[in-house]
Amino acid sequence: MRTASALKAGAAVHDAPVWFGMAAIAAMSWFYLATMGGKMAAMGGSASAHGGMAMGGAASQGLLTAFVMWAAMMMAMMLPAAGPSAALFSTLAAKRAQERGTWTRTTALYVTGYAAPWIAFAALAALAQRALTHLLLLDPMARSTSALLSSAILLAAGTYQWLPVKRACLSKCRTPLAFFMARWRDGATGAFVLGLQHGGYCVACCWALMGVMFVVGAMSLAWMGLVMLLVLGEKVIPARWRFDLAVGVTFLVSGLWIAARTWSGA
Repeated sequence: MRTASALKAGAAVHDAPVWFGMAAIAAMSWFYLATMGGKMAAMGGSASAHGGMAMGGAASQGLLTAFVMWAAMMMAMMLPAAGPSAALFSTLAAKRAQERGTWTRTTALYVTGYAAPWIAFAALAALAQRALTHLLLLDPMARSTSALLSSAILLAAGTYQWLPVKRACLSKCRTPLAFFMARWRDGATGAFVLGLQHGGYCVACCWALMGVMFVVGAMSLAWMGLVMLLVLGEKVIPARWRFDLAVGVTFLVSGLWIAARTWSGA
């Protein structure tokens, strides 16, 4: 039997195509978003002239483009954040393979399952963007044009950070080992379902953070990077530091500040 370090190293080498694939998809997603953001910034004025249709073109085309944009955003932001749990799954799968004497490539299926809920979230976000754009509540960069909407999103996101459901879902993301051990099933289907379930918990944990993108601009690369760091920070920063609660307080204060400025007429 190999030692734990040797097993981990062997799993890393065995699943090297998965790590390269995740890095490639994340890199291509960032490149796509940067290119798209540059084009939208350049044609922002003409987009506004067409009734505020941020994605341009016919309604169906605009919705499809918005979905592709959100799907790329989720892959750019969440695949790096999924790295630690995917590495842990790879090591556990290697240990099980060593016990059975066979080694299958299930890590790729785990990552695929993890990504599926985020793609579903991208579809919902695209629908929300389309509806808000139709109501002229978003500018061409998918940024809120309404102080009331911005305040409501920030207050909702800040409140969610303090709810028990947030902490329950975050615990699954912070300590995936217990989650994996409780729900582990061997084989391809087991790997995909485990990824699907873990990805679902991560969506439930982070959807409010993603919603804040409508306040700062869903096509802003700088804010995408910051939100990605917030998501990663919640997973890796020790729970006793209450980082998630601090983020919630920041959102609440920001939302209240915007609301106060609006009511005061500033």
